[in-house]
Amino acid sequence: MPPDQNNKLTEDQLKVGYWWVTHKVQVKKVFTVALAVVAFSLLGYGAWGFADWFFGSGVRERQEIGLLTQNWTDYAFFRESSQPDPMTTQSAETVSAGEGRYDMIAKVSNPNQRWWMEFDYRFVGAGFDDSYKKGYLLPTEAKYLYSLAVESDSKPSAALEVADIVLHRVDNHVVQPDYRTWATVRLNFIIEDIKFAEPEKDSPIPISRASFNVTNDTAFGYVSVPFFVTLLSGNRVVGVNRVVISQLRAGDTRQVEASWFNDLPNVTRVEVKPEVNLFDDRAYLKPGE
Repeated sequence: MPPDQNNKLTEDQLKVGYWWVTHKVQVKKVFTVALAVVAFSLLGYGAWGFADWFFGSGVRERQEIGLLTQNWTDYAFFRESSQPDPMTTQSAETVSAGEGRYDMIAKVSNPNQRWWMEFDYRFVGAGFDDSYKKGYLLPTEAKYLYSLAVESDSKPSAALEVADIVLHRVDNHVVQPDYRTWATVRLNFIIEDIKFAEPEKDSPIPISRASFNVTNDTAFGYVSVPFFVTLLSGNRVVGVNRVVISQLRAGDTRQVEASWFNDLPNVTRVEVKPEVNLFDDRAYLKPGE
């Protein structure tokens, strides 16, 4: 407190000064103790926090940080799941094609939706070795591989051998909007009036015929379109043949006939399937051809 105008201390100032002189040591001790309590409290809190972090929450925190650095993406699974499935094959069958001749067939399929296959194949068995032929399978396609009119003194027991399989991923930029739609537009061959005619009774040579009409109901022309014709008696294949239509332009309709020159069991159904590798640019007629 400031002194009065005469530079004299007031009574209150004297009391305060006397109290401070007589209690200064005690105040210092109290203040020191208070600071010590605060310091020890902070030290204890810090020690507790460090111990908790080192032995408790810190252990969990370090474990969680360690988890963040781990690679949780199972790339091996994705690689395995994205790999194409292998071709599936059925046992080869041998069908009589006349005296001393046999047709060998085996049904194969491609289970993949995003891959198509190219390969070499042949039929092998006791007493003969067939030469390799080129084959292909479109995505999800199932069909017969075949070797026709193989000469043999006795009915061969054939086995299918497939080699040099090359897998091609379907380019989604090319097959728009999806493969199924893209392929349907290009394989829209209308096959109608399928008929089977048995040999004439008085004919010296038993000639059986399967006939049908084909309309190219696509916007594409094809250099040649093979059709594989299968004769069935119930579920058993009793005859096969292959006929080729050349220069099949968009909108064309052709009459086709396949013949067999041997006795056949009772034929109950005729199946006709086109064979066009849609991914081979050489299969299509160029504009103006």
